[in-house]
Amino acid sequence: MSRRMILIALLSGTAFAVPAMGQEAAPQPAYDEGDIVVTAQRRESRLQDVPQAVTAFSADTLQRLAIRDTESLVRNTPSLTFTPVGPGESNIGLRGLTTDLGLAPAVAVYINDTPFDFRTDAYSGTPNIDLFDMQRIEVLRGPQGTLFGSSSTGGTVRYITNQPDASGFDAHGEAFVNSVKGGGEGYGAKAAVNLPLAPNAALRLTGTYEKIAGYIDRYDATLAGLTSPESADALVEKNANDAEIFSLRGAVRLEAGDDLVITPSLYFQRIDADNPIATQTNLAGFGRASAVGAEPSRTDLLVANLTIEKDLGGVELVSSSSYLHKTSDATLDYTALGYNIFGEFAPFASLTPAKADTYVQELRLTSSNSGPFKWIAGVYFSHTDQSLGQIFEGQAFSDLLDAYFGPADGPVGPINYDYMQKTSDQQIAGFAEVNFQATEQLELIAGVRVYRLKNTLSATCTEVIPGILCGPDTPGVTAKKTSASPRFTVNYKPSDNATLYATVSRGFRAGGANAAVPAALGCDLASSVGQVFSPDSVWNYEVGAKVDALDRVLTVNGAAYRIKQKGIQLAIPDPCGSTFFANAGDARIDGAELEVNVRPSTFVTLSGQVSYADAKFTDVPVDFGAAAGYAEGDRTPETPRWKFALSSELRYPVTDAWEAYVRGSWQHVGKIPFAIDGVVSSGRFRPAYDIANFDIGAEGSMIDVSLFVRNAFNRRGVLAVGSGAVSTIPGVYENVTYVTPRTIGLTVRIKG
Repeated sequence: MSRRMILIALLSGTAFAVPAMGQEAAPQPAYDEGDIVVTAQRRESRLQDVPQAVTAFSADTLQRLAIRDTESLVRNTPSLTFTPVGPGESNIGLRGLTTDLGLAPAVAVYINDTPFDFRTDAYSGTPNIDLFDMQRIEVLRGPQGTLFGSSSTGGTVRYITNQPDASGFDAHGEAFVNSVKGGGEGYGAKAAVNLPLAPNAALRLTGTYEKIAGYIDRYDATLAGLTSPESADALVEKNANDAEIFSLRGAVRLEAGDDLVITPSLYFQRIDADNPIATQTNLAGFGRASAVGAEPSRTDLLVANLTIEKDLGGVELVSSSSYLHKTSDATLDYTALGYNIFGEFAPFASLTPAKADTYVQELRLTSSNSGPFKWIAGVYFSHTDQSLGQIFEGQAFSDLLDAYFGPADGPVGPINYDYMQKTSDQQIAGFAEVNFQATEQLELIAGVRVYRLKNTLSATCTEVIPGILCGPDTPGVTAKKTSASPRFTVNYKPSDNATLYATVSRGFRAGGANAAVPAALGCDLASSVGQVFSPDSVWNYEVGAKVDALDRVLTVNGAAYRIKQKGIQLAIPDPCGSTFFANAGDARIDGAELEVNVRPSTFVTLSGQVSYADAKFTDVPVDFGAAAGYAEGDRTPETPRWKFALSSELRYPVTDAWEAYVRGSWQHVGKIPFAIDGVVSSGRFRPAYDIANFDIGAEGSMIDVSLFVRNAFNRRGVLAVGSGAVSTIPGVYENVTYVTPRTIGLTVRIKG
């Protein structure tokens, strides 16, 4: 983007501020008890008044629906999907827009004002945030490119934490134990405390610890165990996939006078896992084989943020400065890869050290005047440096390479392949959005984000026998893109309890570059494409309605949309065995969503949601389609056509101080097309599955005790299938990730 374009974007927002500075500030809006207040438009609004598809969960709703993690959040949100990557991490999809490993995410994830905008890799996705002590969660469905920028093509997920409060002391916590059918035991404890430090200052600390019960048994693989349909290998470790997740959040809120609020915060999370979460299909139950022993992994995430809020008289200034640091390290058994290439059993491991550092600065101005015009304008900058290594370690595999392609120069050690890739992503943007209240019922909204994306990739590689697995070093390849992302919305309110809207919006995702491929493998397809792939983008055409009826006894929200996606970013498997990234076609997604909540009495709550997405390729490059096994008219990967959930809660006063309750929920996920990884998975679907959960408990003024059952009928829902030649033996077994088996437990909550 030229300096002139940036200046125009900045001035366009500043121009709106001039007439508003002298206007009378609007009074604070009054909300009724039970209203869910969201900031999907970067200002506080009642959920039912926001003219876009938003699902919001308050702290009470999270408790009622037993939403504890990403998996349970996905099942209770229309059009939201996920694919587990490792313990405590996943790739998130929304409205049929998903993410392949190695690409920028298709759904933006925020904790407060900080985005997790880094690329996925072979073992690390978006961290699953512990949902304890959350004020609310907002899921903004549909592209949010104007206000939330890159990686919000499918939408945006926002985790809003409880903030420090100087008005008084508060503390609450919970502890739980559980047992997994056929597996081990889990347990955990969580606590939050709010400490007033002065009349104008407070500190809030939140800590969580969870031991996740394992249920997958690890076997010591042999050649027969690797190649036979049924393995008879010896059991090494029961319940090997247990994991520990620890997190700590801290924030200080200082009201510094003159309508100035300063809030520094820190968030740290560590995930320690002993083994992956997939099982091999040639073993009974949830067993799995490993040729190199345990496959441990660790992921550390640190998020530091400084938010400054200042009332300028009719204009609110917000500055959000963030730093994210993420490291991950995993050991994976790659013996199957060696067997698929050479037909011999030579155990070796793949080590995948990764690191990401992100700096984000957003500065925005929001009008607070009472006139017909409301506006928001700002500037945004982010820079991410990311590194990903892959190291093959195993003396047997080194000896095999030496025997096939050697002799090597000098002695052959256990390290036979060492690859390091570094990427740098940068986004500079200016954005503005204007709301015009044309009449008492009609509101018009227009916004635009002008942005410049820049991505640079470099890679180096060394190996025992040069020229076999390594491609030429890539000294530096740069991809750039300057564009704009607009949004137009017509919002009509025929009455105070109804909202009708129509919107057109655009979303975008950063492109990137490919490292050079090994010449010896003969990767003609990858070589002919070039090293740069462009950003992909979507246009979303949507209509929706939100209705409160019968004095809020009934709430119905619905939306219908068409999304046109251009230049879909996909990982394409070359017939040579290598994989590269490319803009691999276009798609069209037609969908609809419906959410219904019914509260016929104080003691009964019923809710349900259903979503439909018909996502198909509309254009496919012939070469890519032949290599990856997909064609025009095929369904796009990782998107169920149907998805719905039902939940209910019945409460009954036992005494003046205690209420008993029973909760139940049922979630259905339709069959899902496989991720594209070659003809092995062409035309295949993961089967549909259903999950039922139940809670029974009693709640008093200070204590809540409940028994729970998750996956009550022990359904083996398939969450992911690895069917490629890296970690499976085609025709013998695949790596499958299942829903956790039936889990029974007890939770005790101490209320604040």
